[in-house]
Amino acid sequence: MNPQRRGVLERAGVGPTKVRLAGLAITCAALIGQINPRFDVATIKPSQPEPGTRRFLIQGRRFVTLKTSLADLIQFAYGLHPHQIVNGPKWLESDKFDVVGQTSSDTQPAEQEWMRMMSALLSERFQLRFHLEKRELPVYAIAVGRDGAKLKPSDGNPNGPGSVAFHGRGQLVATNATLDDLAWELQSAIVDRPVVNKTGLSARFNFTLTWTPDEFQNSNLAGPAPTNDVPGLFTAIQQQLGIRLEASRSIVDVMVVNSVELPSRD
Repeated sequence: MNPQRRGVLERAGVGPTKVRLAGLAITCAALIGQINPRFDVATIKPSQPEPGTRRFLIQGRRFVTLKTSLADLIQFAYGLHPHQIVNGPKWLESDKFDVVGQTSSDTQPAEQEWMRMMSALLSERFQLRFHLEKRELPVYAIAVGRDGAKLKPSDGNPNGPGSVAFHGRGQLVATNATLDDLAWELQSAIVDRPVVNKTGLSARFNFTLTWTPDEFQNSNLAGPAPTNDVPGLFTAIQQQLGIRLEASRSIVDVMVVNSVELPSRD
């Protein structure tokens, strides 16, 4: 599965910008044992066979996915890379679904709440059962560059909101974000391996990263790519941010699917 696996998270009035609130780069293990909020109403229907791009949309208090596989939904709910999901049936990736979940919450849920609602939906409607294992996998490690990081510390509230947002193909803007947030964004929408933060830096930063994407990177985002004089991702991240993205191996959480069923009827 390549980096086109994920749809672009769209918010009403915002458009197709991939956004993640800072501090929400949570792990699968962190969600286990929590009492998850649930959608008040949820429908799951097989997607129509016509061609189309998978999509994740937030419309006020409605969460909508189009042409998404169960693997896509698991990745969203648990913050996993496809390589971290093993032992599932073939239809986990091949069958596509349209999902609509609605909540009567007084305020629009934060993304972590949407993730937890999706987790509950997968358990109840798909009967997803799994356990976690630690396995060594190929990863990309974020490391400090030879000349030191070129990251501007954020003067925002260290416990306050922040964001990591893709503005079209090949441009990422981070505000009050951690490098763990950057790692999550890279693995969720850009590169073909899990990404781990090995810098030892835990502060929040403001930065912009611009690169020329290859044929897989951000291919589902609208807008032109940067001009040809902008380097590729691996060079750009070192030149602009003073950090490196290195191919490596690391111990990561892996979801081992014990059992799963096609969704129950609405």
